[in-house]
Amino acid sequence: MRVLCLALMIVCTRTLAAQTVRGQLVDSISRSPLHGAFLTLLDAEGLERGRAITDAAGQFVMQAPAPGTYRLRSKRIGFRPFVSAPLVLRMGETTTYNTAVDPIPIPLKEVVVAGEQQCDVAAGASMAVLWEEIREALAAVAWTSRGSGYWYELNHFEREVTTGGRRVGRDSVWQQVGYHQVPFRSAPALQLMLTGYVVVEDDGWSYYGPDADVLLSDIFLRTHCFETRAAKGLVGLGFTPARGRNLPDIKGTLWVDPDNAELRYLEFTYTRIPEGLNAPKAGGRVEFMRVPNGAWIVRDWVIRMPVARVVPGAYTTGAPRVAGYREAGGSAVQIKTENGTVVYRADAAPSPPLSPAQPQDSLSTSP
Repeated sequence: MRVLCLALMIVCTRTLAAQTVRGQLVDSISRSPLHGAFLTLLDAEGLERGRAITDAAGQFVMQAPAPGTYRLRSKRIGFRPFVSAPLVLRMGETTTYNTAVDPIPIPLKEVVVAGEQQCDVAAGASMAVLWEEIREALAAVAWTSRGSGYWYELNHFEREVTTGGRRVGRDSVWQQVGYHQVPFRSAPALQLMLTGYVVVEDDGWSYYGPDADVLLSDIFLRTHCFETRAAKGLVGLGFTPARGRNLPDIKGTLWVDPDNAELRYLEFTYTRIPEGLNAPKAGGRVEFMRVPNGAWIVRDWVIRMPVARVVPGAYTTGAPRVAGYREAGGSAVQIKTENGTVVYRADAAPSPPLSPAQPQDSLSTSP
């Protein structure tokens, strides 16, 4: 008991002695508060040590893990990235830092040139601009999903469909509610690099889709090549596996609204599926949304996995063929802050839950 009390006392002491930076961001032109701006606290080596999103008044609070010299990096879609001068944070002290951030005067549709190709996402001019906006949105999605200050009500579903997309039987639907809910979660980027996005296991095949952390990782950027695209009134950052990548992987596009630079959705398909399975419709879609308080969420998601079987016959080789697909996904119904403020509510009424929630990192189907 004495050891436990001592540990608690140490934790409390450290919390009380935390070094804090607080402040406000405003638009340099209108001088209005810059709400929903994503900030990171960088140490002297440039490593991230803290994250925050500005509130409706453009204000933020962050704690550093130890005394030292740090910089604040801020980014909000539609505004230029900003890095502060060095800030010296001393033990137990609070430092105030206020600044104005410049808006980007040119919309993405006038900057991004479709067809630019690079295996270094920051190498091309228009690609670098597009990636800057996408990266900050993904970082905010990752930060929001890990935060404890949001209460989620999520609807999940699983269904069988034919190769033509017609539903077979009834959907299996269940609901998941509470704090610390992660709507869409993947395996770590290192695991995906080593084993691929489709893994053959004793009880079936597991299909993985990339979450925000995977898409932001250096591993993903090193193992994929990129291309700027334009379609359906959107601009996109397409990606394909790098040359020499022989494991099951994904190719797809992150689509952005060129008028306001907001990330809309990710769509992807699987490549090099085991056993040479030809399943062009196997893949997924993840839709993103910024809610009024500035936080970013995964609003809807789905992964489509092939259901394959060997069809006997005189002209078959014994290789499996796609007989249909299993779709698994879900959507956010409602999201609230700790004080009960609703930051998002779906327009449509949720389907009634039919079974208890079964959170999982991957989705499996038998070949």
